[in-house]
Amino acid sequence: MDYNETKNLDLKSIEKVIYENKKASKFFIPSYQRGYRWDDRQVLDLLDDIDEFAHKIKTQNEFYCLQPIVLRYDDENTHYKVIDGQQRLTTIYIILKYLQESSKRFNDIKKELNNNDEVKDIFEFCDIEDFEVQEPYSIEYETRTNSQDFLNNKLTEKINDSNPDYYHMSKAYQTTKEWFKTKNKKLFLDTLMKNTKFIWYEVDCKNDKEEIEIFSRLNIGKIGLTNAELIKAMLLLPIKDYKEQIEFSSVWDNIEQTLQKNDFWYFLSNDSKSETAIDLIFTALAQKYQKIYNKIIEEKYKNHEDEQKNQKLNFKITEDKYAYYIFAHILKTDFKSENKIWKESQELYRSFLNWYNDREIYHKVAYLIHFKHSLLSLYEKYEDKTKDEFKIELNELIEKGIPNINLMTLRYGEKGVHKMLLLFNIETILKNKNSNVRFDFFHFKFKDWDIEHIASQTDNINQEEWIKTVYKYIGNREINKDKINKIKKNFDKFTLLVKKMLNIKEPTDENKDSIGNLTLLDSKTNRSYGNAFFPVKRTIIIDQDSNGNFIPVCTKNVFLKQYSSKLSNMMNWTDDDVENYRNEILNLLQKYSVKCELEDVEND
Repeated sequence: MDYNETKNLDLKSIEKVIYENKKASKFFIPSYQRGYRWDDRQVLDLLDDIDEFAHKIKTQNEFYCLQPIVLRYDDENTHYKVIDGQQRLTTIYIILKYLQESSKRFNDIKKELNNNDEVKDIFEFCDIEDFEVQEPYSIEYETRTNSQDFLNNKLTEKINDSNPDYYHMSKAYQTTKEWFKTKNKKLFLDTLMKNTKFIWYEVDCKNDKEEIEIFSRLNIGKIGLTNAELIKAMLLLPIKDYKEQIEFSSVWDNIEQTLQKNDFWYFLSNDSKSETAIDLIFTALAQKYQKIYNKIIEEKYKNHEDEQKNQKLNFKITEDKYAYYIFAHILKTDFKSENKIWKESQELYRSFLNWYNDREIYHKVAYLIHFKHSLLSLYEKYEDKTKDEFKIELNELIEKGIPNINLMTLRYGEKGVHKMLLLFNIETILKNKNSNVRFDFFHFKFKDWDIEHIASQTDNINQEEWIKTVYKYIGNREINKDKINKIKKNFDKFTLLVKKMLNIKEPTDENKDSIGNLTLLDSKTNRSYGNAFFPVKRTIIIDQDSNGNFIPVCTKNVFLKQYSSKLSNMMNWTDDDVENYRNEILNLLQKYSVKCELEDVEND
């Protein structure tokens, strides 16, 4: 590493860091830094490396070198601000705290038994380790002051998962404790203190801005630091007041925590949550900036195509640090300020929060997102509109996505079926204006879904699974392999017997693949009953629902026969049921220009 800002490059042992002088032993973690995040593997790798070095044959001046730590000294507050190396510095601290506690427990026992000659002999005979560890250096946090107290006083407790800092710190301590059960603590401590050294970079920055610029350059290529964390550092640049920094961090954390909630995240996104969910906000905002900025460039250089290409922002949304690159560029060109970016990020979040709190908008936005509408495109429809105007826009977008749908001719395997069934579930929920029930997009997007026939199709089915399911329903017990093979030889005859026993009646052939015989069901549940007859499916669906598994409301209604005019036959799904179900779909979806008509057939 080579920085123009470097005023002091040194190699410092851990012992020197702790005991050299007070200046070197106080470390401060600025607000732009993320919390402690090392996992078990990283902690164990460090312990193993130092232990391996402790046992190797080495020359007199040989030492184990830690990765660089980059710092800026704060004269006013007499501490070092850690620009890079927080994770290593904290892990060394945790190791020292464990060794300190271990030494204290040993010495307490030794002192308590000091008058017992036999015990003293055992200590001497067994050459039991005797060592002392002084208080390590101190680590303070600008915005997470409770983490400092936890690190100093509560590491020895059980793993604490009340927040990410506590969890990773306590986990690292427990990992260290477990690792030392078979290790020579004194040898390790001597090696750690005297023969383990930091590459020590002390930089001379004129101001906080230069400090954070160094932080960004150091971390832009690292896997561990996220896009959001780099943006956080960037946005904190102009904030000098301590209280404002605390307020910034508090708002940031609140946004992150809300986005981490499953029901909030999965109505805005089809992707799994990342460690920093706030990236969702920044990505949408960066897309907006890129679009506006490029339009300005097109207008400015409308007669110079080559200059347009040179000046345009060509970053791809798939790039790992997409939003950071966009924001960094527009800051350099004075297109936006840090304060403006943060303000507009909050405005975007508040808009999404408003969507979430309105049941109709929540469901329709989630529906459109599920079918690949971008978050930014929906936000552009929302800007400068009332909620009622936005709802009209959403309805128009939904209608455009299902043009010319005719429920009478819509068939299994066609693209419109999935859209119709999901939309029907949503409109069913929204029909009850006094209810707070919401469609569970978390479980819906988390699972794979099939379009399932309500009345079974026995063609090309998995015969073995079908037999198992039907046999369990009829006999309430499992069937062995020999019986399965015997039945498979006479499968057609067996199905006829079952149909007769259960008095099965099915829709006519023209209705079997129609929308009136189709519903949504997750693939796992669907496979679990292997296309069994309606009464078998009905029993399994009711059982799944009673056990808390997510069953879409309309699927549940189908198997409870909620759409049927005649409830005398609860064990069959007939042509009448198909027609009633299809009519209910039409009733709720005709506002999207969905129709249900027999098509005219011209004579040749």
